[in-house]
Amino acid sequence: MFQSGFRAHHSTDTALLKVTNDLLIASDHGLVSMLVLLDLSAAFDTVDHSILLQRLEHVIGIKGTALDWFRSYLSDRYQFAHVHGVPSSYSRVSHGVPQGSVLGPILFTLYMLPLGNIIRQHGINFHCYADDTQLYLSMKPEETEKLVKLQTCLKDIKSWMSSNFLLLNSGKTEVMVPLSPHWVMVSSPLLSSPFLSSSSRLVMLILV
Repeated sequence: MFQSGFRAHHSTDTALLKVTNDLLIASDHGLVSMLVLLDLSAAFDTVDHSILLQRLEHVIGIKGTALDWFRSYLSDRYQFAHVHGVPSSYSRVSHGVPQGSVLGPILFTLYMLPLGNIIRQHGINFHCYADDTQLYLSMKPEETEKLVKLQTCLKDIKSWMSSNFLLLNSGKTEVMVPLSPHWVMVSSPLLSSPFLSSSSRLVMLILV
């Protein structure tokens, strides 16, 4: 995946630079772009351990003793609340990666690997920073039918996230239309997609 999070010499700056540069190049070629910012709710806390271990084995190729190490790392974890000096009962943790750990971000990134394959199948450009994903599609102004690809991609993403216990927050999903003074953006069917809730925001950006 194109990931700027949890990597040396990468940051929010490199993520912004990558996406902005791609949009500016598209604008220079007379193309219009649609940018969708996907938001996940409590992404690190909803990673399913069984799915993660299967992914490490069958997608990454980790087997034997190394896989047992990861299984041991994720197993027998408990959590409890401590209020006014009184602890609650212990609850076994079967989801989530340990935050604040070295392995946590790496395991989350590996858990999300299939998402990149889904997006590529639809020919959509994308970039990630941690659990945030930006999708963007550029086209000629008269080629608005290509937005169907973006709609289908969003539908497949939502289906995949649901089956992997990830909650896509449609209410915080934003659709951005970078505008050039030389374009007129026509009405987009994406904005009426059932994928986007009524609270999703449409933001117009001026590329200069």
